[in-house]
Formats: sequence, structure tokens, C-alpha cells
Amino acid sequence: MTQPRSRSSQISRISRRALLGALGTAVVVPGLSACSSAHSKHAARLPDSAHRTVRLVRNFVPRAEWGADESKRFKEDGTESSQPKFFPLQALTVHHTATANDDPSPDATVRTMYEKHTVDEDWGDIGYHFLVAPNGRVYEGRYSGDDAMPAHDGDGNLVTAFHTTGFNSGNLGIALLGDLDARPPTDAAVDALTQLLTVLTRMHRLDPRAQIAYRNPVDGTTKEAITVVSGHRDWYETECPGAQMYGKLDALRRAVSAQLTR
Repeated sequence: MTQPRSRSSQISRISRRALLGALGTAVVVPGLSACSSAHSKHAARLPDSAHRTVRLVRNFVPRAEWGADESKRFKEDGTESSQPKFFPLQALTVHHTATANDDPSPDATVRTMYEKHTVDEDWGDIGYHFLVAPNGRVYEGRYSGDDAMPAHDGDGNLVTAFHTTGFNSGNLGIALLGDLDARPPTDAAVDALTQLLTVLTRMHRLDPRAQIAYRNPVDGTTKEAITVVSGHRDWYETECPGAQMYGKLDALRRAVSAQLTR
């Protein structure tokens, strides 16, 4: 159920083809306007530009390219198992998948995860909005439609996924493939994650280092003093995103912030 538009939360409608362009290239999309959430007052704002240019990460892999079987999202009667719901973005959460390192086929791993989340867990789709492979490829996660920025609707609201129980609505989940408890993420993965977070925080005019008071728009559950770019374990007790990745979050936030000021 798409949320009603408001002048403060609209984002210019753009086509997916215009945004993604040729696979593996940086894509420039002019004219993205600001998208603010009901609780955006808690986050420090970055300077606005009416004609801001947003660059999508290189090596982006759309669902069709990694082999998502879209029929798995539907029930026998043709309805979607999990009807998409969209809310203003408030936070971005970093995960690891805790799968094998040195994965010879990340595409296959994403497909396996899609099957597990969609069918076995009955989540209606993969639980993350984006996934990042050690080689720096960025995979499109949960389906949000065909005509807008991946993970968003045409008004810039975020599709709800399943990655942080109790705090999913308005919370964007990015998972790095692999087990990042004993082994750090690769430089390529960190670079891709930095670029992706820069795109998203710029699009939504959020400071990655700011502290916010998250409020679940569905049931009113709150989480005080959560950082805009956080780790899964910041929301509740879990090992995710792995000790090695979690230890890099402060540096990651600084890197994204530096990119935003360029």
C-alpha cells in the first residue's frame, strides 16, 4: 500500500532505465529532489541542491541479471505473497550474510538466499534491499517495482524488507556477502558499500553520522539514539554484521560523509 504523497517527501519520478543505464557503468541522474521522513528533524541536514546529480554504484546487478525467479513471489492465485509497503526512509543498516567466504559464485548464493527467504521463510522476497559481493558487485535485493530507484517507489519511499525484526519499515538493509566476524570485508566491498551509501544518503538528505530517534510507522515502536548508518547489532543483540565489519562502521560513516561534501 503506497503512502499518500506530500510535498515534503516527494522525489522526482525517474525511470529505472535512465537510472541504471548500461550495466557496469556509473550512471548520472539529474534532478532528484529531497525525500524527508517524519522524523528527519533528528538528523543533521546536508546542503540541498535543486539540481543535485546522483551517481549509482558501478557493477550494479539487477534482479534479472542475477536470476531472480519472480514467480516465487506469488501465491497460486496470482497475488503477491508479501504486498509491497512503502514508507519514508529513516535509517540504513549494514549486515553480513554469515555465508562462506571465498565464494566462487556470488550470483548462486544470492539466488539461494532468495529461495530461502522467499519460500522457506515465507517473507515474500529476499530480506535485504541490496547485497554487496567481495568483488564489489552490488546486487539489487527486494523488489520495489520496475520504474523507480531500486528499493523505492516513484515518490522516493522505501519498500519494507525483512532484515531487522521489529524495525524494518523505513529501514534500508544492505548485506555484505560472507562471514565478517573473523575476516574483514574486502577493499572492493567496502568501496562499493561506501559508494552505495553515498548515493542513498545524498538522495534522502541524511547525514550518515547523525543520531536519530527511529519510529516504526506501522506499530509505533521506537529506538532512541540510533545512528543513521548503523550495524545490525545496534538494533538488538546479534553478532551481525560481524566483528570485523562492525569495527569499520565509524570509518565508513566518515568516508560517506566526506563523499557527500564533494
